Amino acid sequence: MASIGLEPGYYMALLAGGAEFFGGLALLVGLLVRPAALMLSVTMVVAILSVHFENGLFMSNNGYEFGLALLAASVSLMFSGAGKLSLDNLLSKRLA
Repeated sequence: MASIGLEPGYYMALLAGGAEFFGGLALLVGLLVRPAALMLSVTMVVAILSVHFENGLFMSNNGYEFGLALLAASVSLMFSGAGKLSLDNLLSKRLA
């Protein structure tokens, strides 16, 4: 990350990798979907603006097309929340 201007590079890489890995796991099982989607949205905005934006839209030129699709999915999950089969829904029913 330091090579693209994000300092301290090692810690930024750990934060981005952790957000993507654990955020993806959280979305997969449906636990804390909205905070996980927020983390992933921030990560995608930083990736798009710092790496991919200058290459244009299309993925064939290492552009931001795929990152933009992931950002759109994360933002929609942030607004809609988890579904009926998620752990969030199961926990809210048991705690209510």
